[in-house]
Amino acid sequence: MTKQIKNDYDALVEALRLAITAPDDDKAQECVEIAESIAANLTELEVARAKKEAVSLIEEIKNG
Repeated sequence: MTKQIKNDYDALVEALRLAITAPDDDKAQECVEIAESIAANLTELEVARAKKEAVSLIEEIKNG
Protein backbone atom coordinates (compact mmCIF):
# COMPACT_ATOMS: atom_id res chain seq x y z
CA MET A 1 0.00 0.00 0.00
CA THR A 2 1.57 3.24 -1.15
CA LYS A 3 0.46 6.47 0.43
CA GLN A 4 1.43 9.82 -1.00
CA ILE A 5 3.59 11.78 1.43
CA LYS A 6 2.08 15.23 1.84
CA ASN A 7 3.69 16.51 5.04
CA ASP A 8 6.14 15.75 7.85
CA TYR A 9 3.62 13.57 9.66
CA ASP A 10 3.18 11.30 6.63
CA ALA A 11 6.96 11.22 6.14
CA LEU A 12 7.45 10.17 9.75
CA VAL A 13 4.91 7.35 9.49
CA GLU A 14 6.67 6.06 6.38
CA ALA A 15 10.16 6.35 7.92
CA LEU A 16 8.99 4.45 11.01
CA ARG A 17 7.34 1.77 8.90
CA LEU A 18 10.51 1.35 6.88
CA ALA A 19 12.64 1.21 10.04
CA ILE A 20 10.50 -1.57 11.47
CA THR A 21 10.44 -3.61 8.28
CA ALA A 22 14.01 -2.94 7.14
CA PRO A 23 15.88 -6.00 5.87
CA ASP A 24 18.90 -5.43 8.11
CA ASP A 25 20.14 -3.36 11.05
CA ASP A 26 22.06 -0.87 8.91
CA LYS A 27 18.99 0.01 6.84
CA ALA A 28 16.85 0.14 9.98
CA GLN A 29 19.30 2.55 11.63
CA GLU A 30 19.30 4.76 8.55
CA CYS A 31 15.51 4.95 8.69
CA VAL A 32 15.57 5.65 12.42
CA GLU A 33 17.91 8.58 11.85
CA ILE A 34 15.60 9.96 9.16
CA ALA A 35 12.60 9.47 11.45
CA GLU A 36 14.34 11.32 14.30
CA SER A 37 15.12 14.21 11.99
CA ILE A 38 11.49 14.45 10.85
CA ALA A 39 10.13 14.01 14.39
CA ALA A 40 12.03 17.12 15.49
CA ASN A 41 9.51 19.14 13.44
CA LEU A 42 6.44 17.62 15.10
CA THR A 43 4.80 17.71 18.51
CA GLU A 44 5.10 14.81 20.95
CA LEU A 45 1.45 13.98 20.33
CA GLU A 46 1.97 13.84 16.56
CA VAL A 47 5.01 11.60 17.00
CA ALA A 48 3.08 9.24 19.27
CA ARG A 49 0.21 9.13 16.78
CA ALA A 50 2.64 8.45 13.91
CA LYS A 51 4.16 5.53 15.83
CA LYS A 52 0.73 3.97 16.35
CA GLU A 53 -0.19 4.49 12.70
CA ALA A 54 3.06 2.89 11.49
CA VAL A 55 2.44 -0.19 13.63
CA SER A 56 -1.18 -0.37 12.44
CA LEU A 57 -0.08 -0.25 8.81
CA ILE A 58 2.36 -3.11 9.37
CA GLU A 59 -0.31 -5.16 11.14
CA GLU A 60 -2.74 -4.54 8.25
CA ILE A 61 -0.18 -5.81 5.76
CA LYS A 62 0.63 -8.88 7.87
CA ASN A 63 -3.03 -9.76 8.35
CA GLY A 64 -3.92 -9.35 4.71
